[in-house]
Amino acid sequence: MAVQHKKTLKQDSHPKSSSNVDAKWLLKNVLFLVLALVLVKYIFSEHPTYRWVYHDLLKGNMKVMKEHPKLSFDQKMQMKLGADYDYLLFLKRTTPENAVILYPSQEAFSKKGSPFTQIYNKMYVTRFLYPRKLVLESELDVSKYANEITHVAIVNGEGRDKLSYPTDTAYQHGVLPVKP
Repeated sequence: MAVQHKKTLKQDSHPKSSSNVDAKWLLKNVLFLVLALVLVKYIFSEHPTYRWVYHDLLKGNMKVMKEHPKLSFDQKMQMKLGADYDYLLFLKRTTPENAVILYPSQEAFSKKGSPFTQIYNKMYVTRFLYPRKLVLESELDVSKYANEITHVAIVNGEGRDKLSYPTDTAYQHGVLPVKP
């Protein structure tokens, strides 16, 4: 009989320990959830990059979309990027899809008085101009397309020296073929 009594005690004590484990598990998860929420709130409210993404980029874009719902994609991009978008659109419209474009350095875009602000990033420009290929001046020695360049992008007057023929010095922004 003493043996049965021990089994009964063990069986009775098992449910109590199970509820303790469940309570601890629940407490840990609730605590973790609270910490995660505090961390997310801190990151989104205090970190300047996330603040910019949320308040300026997302909310700003939504505001413009609500104010101008009938604008075309090109009109929206022109509003957002201004001269940068106009220049990239010009490059896209005036070069064939198989063009290999010698693209100016960041310094050319950063000259004093330049109307351009963001289009020196090769990856960004490559996505916009695809399927055209870009070769930066700094890549002339290493790019596999360096010998296939068909056009030269002119920015703030820079790039004209890469052409084999003379150009007007008043020509400040555009794109010219390598061969006239």
